[in-house]
Amino acid sequence: MADVKTLTAVFQRDDEGYWLVELVEEPRVHTYGRTIAKARAHIADAAALWFEVAPDDLAIAEDIKLPGKVKATLERARRAREQAQEAQEAASGATREAAQALVKEGHVSVRDAADMLGLSHQRVQQLLAS
Repeated sequence: MADVKTLTAVFQRDDEGYWLVELVEEPRVHTYGRTIAKARAHIADAAALWFEVAPDDLAIAEDIKLPGKVKATLERARRAREQAQEAQEAASGATREAAQALVKEGHVSVRDAADMLGLSHQRVQQLLAS
């Protein structure tokens, strides 16, 4: 595989609601899409054709132009989702440890461990097996 070339695509809405997108590194490479997903696919295809490389040889960083308040709200939501994912992973690990401790060290039945953890006994069995 060749070296991956990183490009920056700037996305902007027009007055009709289409997403216009162009490459910072080569403004002659531009396209549009009704949705951001379509515009993303079109710019990836256009860039691959322009630079005569396979699409996998390109990495496209996105700069989506939004009003400041909207962009800040989006970033807060992304951060919150990342934190929620991390918390979910931590909770899963702690639950697995608690199930193992209850059954193996505390000599509690799987059903009682499930009751204490607020889980089904089947889920506790899965946690013990993992």
